Parts: sequence; structure tokens; C-alpha cells
Amino acid sequence: TSEAEIEMAAATVGFPAVLKPISGAASLGVVKVQSVEELKRAFKETTDELRTLVVCGGALVQGTADGSGVEASNLVDMTMLLEQYLDGAEVDVDIVMSGGKWVYASVCDNGPTLEPYFNETWAVRPSILPKDQQAALKDLSVQCVQALGFTSGVFHVECKMTSTGPQLIEVNARMGGKEVRESNLRVWGVDLVEETIFCALGVPARPTLPKQPHEAMAFVSLNANKSGRVGDIMKGLEHVKSQEGVVWAKPLCKSGDSVVGPADGLPTWLCEIGVAKPTAKEALEYLFKLE
Repeated sequence: TSEAEIEMAAATVGFPAVLKPISGAASLGVVKVQSVEELKRAFKETTDELRTLVVCGGALVQGTADGSGVEASNLVDMTMLLEQYLDGAEVDVDIVMSGGKWVYASVCDNGPTLEPYFNETWAVRPSILPKDQQAALKDLSVQCVQALGFTSGVFHVECKMTSTGPQLIEVNARMGGKEVRESNLRVWGVDLVEETIFCALGVPARPTLPKQPHEAMAFVSLNANKSGRVGDIMKGLEHVKSQEGVVWAKPLCKSGDSVVGPADGLPTWLCEIGVAKPTAKEALEYLFKLE
């Protein structure tokens, strides 16, 4: 909760470690630290940045142009969590629980984050991990949801397949954001919004699954690779949108905006791109080509 507790936290957790706010979203303020000195610097930078945010429409955002929103420090707990660093590839596991059992579980692979920060980069559904690893990740995720006492609902569980096996990062007791709904629907034909409504009404959830995915999807949240000012982003995105297989190309900033690259702080997201192809490997290769 304060700089005075940093050395005690470091002695307890060890290094490398990950510092993250207990409040927040989209990896905001999450950073890898290798020493007490890095931890002190990251703690100050992250808490300073969180104090510049506002809560608007229930979300943590940068200050709005019209001055709306409430200062986050007045509403949000600024406590920081220091936790063990986990190696390996990160995945998301989307789960539907009904009657105390899982009736749907889908693994989505995540690309490497831009360390020392943990901004998301690319993702692909269905997973291209070996089947036994996918099964182990699903088992861990379902058991974690059950251990928390949940018997029904839609869950977005984040894990890593590490050198010591599957490890939990976090359980979100809700549907995941961004492309999660659309990718589950397009790839497996499962509408997580519909399943959420069924669970809320007490209607047993029984999604029908195809033997093979309908298609594969890959998507990227493109990070600025250096600090500067954005050029004509819409022109570039219009060109991307016109390419075959592109499902969406959405700006996350405006032309003329100042953005931050990883050398100077938490990278700024520039845009989102999603593509669809017959297989996961084809979709991922095509996404990299467009990126």
C-alpha cells in the first residue's frame, strides 16, 4: 500500500516478479521487475499513472476531453500486488458452467507480451497448443472456477503453460472483453452473451458444438513500437479493411495523438485487427503479414 512495504514484499516474493494494481483492466500498470530498485521505480510510475485516470461509464480511462468522469484515486483502491513471475505462453480459457459442471471450454493462445510491460499483442482461436496441454489448461481453469464456489455462469480464465505445467493467472467471473464474444461465436458457434442470459435465468446451458471449428480467427492489438505522434491512421486501416479475410480493423487512437513506445513506458495501443482463415496457423500467418 506504500513505498515503505516494498522491501518486505520483495523479500517475500523474490525476483523476477510482477507488479500489478489490484484494480484496473487490460494489463494497465502491470510490469515485470528484476530488483528492489526496479520495483521502487515501477511502484512510483504505476501509482502516479493510476492517479491520472478517471472512472467514466464504469471503466478506468485516461482523462476525457469533455472533463467527465471521476478521479480514479477517489473511487479505486490503489493497492499494488507483487506476485511470482511465470514463464511460458499465456492463454485464455472461456468457460460456460451450468448445474455445477462445465458445458463449454475453449482455449485461445496469446502472443508474447512486450516485457517489461504486459500489454496484449496477438491471439489466435482455436489454440495451436498440443491437445494434452489444452486439456490440462481446461482442467485447471474449470477446477479453479469450481474451487471459488461457482456452479453456473460464463468465465474468462487466464493461465500460462509454464515450464512446470499449467499455472493460474486470474479468474474473471464474467465474459471476456474485446474480441472474446465474436471469436467464440465465429469459431465454435457459441454465443457467450446468450449463455450468460441462460445462466442468469436459471435455464440449463447446453451449447451445441461442431466436431471441427467453423473457421479460425487471429487478432492483434497493435502496440506503438516507439514514442511519437500518430500519422493518418484511418488511411492505413481503410487499406487493411479492404483485404480479403479481414473481419475488422478498428482504431484505438486518433491521427495526431501522442503515443508512447515500450522504451519510454507502458506502450499505447494503436489499433485492433482481426482476420479469419480456414486454420489457426493460416490466420496467424496472415495476421503477421498484415501487421
